[in-house]
Amino acid sequence: MVKGEVTNVLRVALFQFDVKLGDPEANRNKVRALLERIKGKNPDVIVLPEMWDTSYDIKNLKDLAPIENPKTLKFLMDIAVQYNVNVVGGSIPFFEKGNIYNTSFVFNREGKLLGIYRKVHLFGLMGEDRTFARGNEICLFELDGIKCGLMICYDLRFPELARTLALKGAEVIFVPAQWPAARLVHWKLLLQARAVENECYVVGVNRCGKEGDLLFSGGSFVFDPWGDLIAGGCDMETAILAEIDLEKVKEVRSLIPVFNDRAPEVYDLS
Repeated sequence: MVKGEVTNVLRVALFQFDVKLGDPEANRNKVRALLERIKGKNPDVIVLPEMWDTSYDIKNLKDLAPIENPKTLKFLMDIAVQYNVNVVGGSIPFFEKGNIYNTSFVFNREGKLLGIYRKVHLFGLMGEDRTFARGNEICLFELDGIKCGLMICYDLRFPELARTLALKGAEVIFVPAQWPAARLVHWKLLLQARAVENECYVVGVNRCGKEGDLLFSGGSFVFDPWGDLIAGGCDMETAILAEIDLEKVKEVRSLIPVFNDRAPEVYDLS
């Protein structure tokens, strides 16, 4: 694609792989291997899973994050430039001001930082709230002229966040995750629901493999604004390719204008 060109079609590549606990170098190598595998397909954007560089290596994060953060950010910038691809960098444990945030970074094809999102909803069932600080801002950015938003894993269960992104113009919402196989039905259903209710594309990128007793069965999906599945569903390490046509967003929002028909004065969401 020509620099600065605006498009109505976005070719996405979902990088689904078995994240190695506490081994950033091995995980960076996996990302690069997947890039090499698909470089002839010329994706516009690659999307990585949640906590893709270290996974939830809770015991070592406070030591590991400050050392690995600069390496990982440089890696994301470098691959964006080398492969001429936008990068939605899943999320990493990012250390700042004495806290660790579950943080996503987005880079354009020139390695320029487009957005930062710190996970807002922390998963108490797994103790995430005891290790990470909570983010307090949404994230919107443009990829090749297309307005996009970000959520991370557990955020998906909170429809208010996706609706806020859509109200502010998001036509594509990316959701990197580490969603266990035991709740895979929820994952697929919620991705589809967020797509239908907001009449936008939803791109969910999940890891696969096993970590301790926890099984992850992949199931990275792309749903269109009508709720139709256009790509995804396998449980192996792979790069899933899909083409997003933004005309579909306009078409569905014109057919069923939910944003015009809302009655926010009636709803109490406090």
